[in-house]
Amino acid sequence: MFDLISGLKQLPGYGVAAVVVMLLYAVQSEVRFGKRARTMRTGPADRRSTLAVSVCAAIPILGFVLAMKANSSFATLLPEWFRGAVLPGQPAIGWAGVVVAACGVGLRLWAVLKLRERYTRTLLIQDEHSIERGGPYRWLRHPGYLGSLLVLNGIALASGNWITLLASLIATLAAYTHRIKVEDEMLVAVLGESYAQYRREVKALIPSLRAGGLAKPRTEA
Repeated sequence: MFDLISGLKQLPGYGVAAVVVMLLYAVQSEVRFGKRARTMRTGPADRRSTLAVSVCAAIPILGFVLAMKANSSFATLLPEWFRGAVLPGQPAIGWAGVVVAACGVGLRLWAVLKLRERYTRTLLIQDEHSIERGGPYRWLRHPGYLGSLLVLNGIALASGNWITLLASLIATLAAYTHRIKVEDEMLVAVLGESYAQYRREVKALIPSLRAGGLAKPRTEA
């Protein structure tokens, strides 16, 4: 415990704040309402998308940890190309990353509280799919996924290392693009034209200016 506290004291202020946001993200990810929402069981519709989004989260977090170690005695174990990949503009860049990540946690929590037991970890075809018309789903099809992208890439930005940021962007965008594709296909198969229309009207990750309208049952991780 004392070693952990000592390690935190050696971090810059934005580094400590980024660690706090990561802890909040981890806690928030465990906020699930009901057994169905907490299950890790996957069905054929999941197509390993849950695994993909879980694995991609390790990249910005690991990169952040290594970047924070770049100015310590541990730095000699890191390759020069990584240590030299410093983003200009610190500490402003670091704090900007913290703000982006904190906004992501808030967006995810909003989505969870709106959907409650419908906000599941994996993609499963469930009985009694319902239509959600409120909260962030008025403007986005996948606010929970956008929240995760903001958190993970905000942490990567806070690392102050452009290699970490680049690797995070590539990994997270690839994983969540796959997740969104397979989830949308599942929901079109289940809900038919009502979801297809919602998909035409509301963007997946870019807020739509057309508020209200259709919304959908959710299965966001």
